[in-house]
Amino acid sequence: MRADVGLAAALAVFSVVELYFSYAFERVPGHHPSALHLAIAVVAASSLAWRRVFPLVVAPFVAALAALQPYVTAPPNVYGEALVGIIAVYSLAVYAPTLRRAIASAALTTALFYVQGLRDPNDPIGEAVTYALIVLLILGAGALVRGYRDRADEAEHRAQQIAADERARIARELHDVVAHGMSVVVLQARGGRRMLAVEPGTARLAFDDIERVAADCLDEMRRLLGILRSAEPEAAPLAPQPKLYELEALVDQARASGAVVELVVDGKRRDLAPAIELSAYRIAQEALTNALKHAPGSRARLHVSYELDAVAIEVTDDGPGSLNGGDGHGLIGMRERAELFGGSFHAGSEPGGGFGVRARLPVPGTAP
Repeated sequence: MRADVGLAAALAVFSVVELYFSYAFERVPGHHPSALHLAIAVVAASSLAWRRVFPLVVAPFVAALAALQPYVTAPPNVYGEALVGIIAVYSLAVYAPTLRRAIASAALTTALFYVQGLRDPNDPIGEAVTYALIVLLILGAGALVRGYRDRADEAEHRAQQIAADERARIARELHDVVAHGMSVVVLQARGGRRMLAVEPGTARLAFDDIERVAADCLDEMRRLLGILRSAEPEAAPLAPQPKLYELEALVDQARASGAVVELVVDGKRRDLAPAIELSAYRIAQEALTNALKHAPGSRARLHVSYELDAVAIEVTDDGPGSLNGGDGHGLIGMRERAELFGGSFHAGSEPGGGFGVRARLPVPGTAP
């Protein structure tokens, strides 16, 4: 707005000064600038201060002043008036809320400039048509600029959305990996502390597990943070993404920390799309982490079912039920992973006690 005010002020001054140049009234000898000339020049130029805010009004307003002037006083032959008109028409095409809404204003503006041309003493029809064609050309140029600008804005929006999606994905990865690893570390630390005086060898094994799990978590955090810092994700070191068959190692890790976990796999194991396999693994990992964290001492059961057209994950425990809901980010992340592939997700208290998480992810192209 401040730039438009400056532009309007500069054009107002120029339009007024120009009226006193020798060429201003050379086509109408004997005439000089009048108060009406000065008023029209100042008002028309000043209206450009609102050319972005009210483009649907400013353009026809400027055109109306230009059309009125030759009917009430001698029209000057000046550049300032033409420049104000060009800017007003261009702004109509570029800054109108929508091109559809600009149609009526553009038609009125064109008609008013056509009327202005009809007052030409030598060739009124030719001058009027010329004015109308110039207005249409300026509108077309403005529409092209608007199209380029809109496409650039859309591309920028898409880039921002992709970046936001990637940050959300990395945040989920960090949450899943770190939450599970820290849960195992806490359980191992508790067990190691109890066994330190009684069985130092067992306590040493627990501390070894703590060191290994913590190192794995740090490596994964460094990898993901490297992606965040890198301008190009491909520049970050890539690590193999976990697969569902690695759930056995995940369960063994939980058992080593003292948790009681049962793993059941139904159906024929097969390779899945990497994104689906990663999402299924993370859902199972997060659900198991919740069970270990919020229902310590309970028995957990991880059930993986390879169906004809889907893979189903179910994690249940016999803990205190609703108290074992996990944090909001974990549940939201699991639901987003499932729904990303058109799957279903449910988490809540079990009828017979405990808490359950169930997710089903469709596997395209596997149904008979």
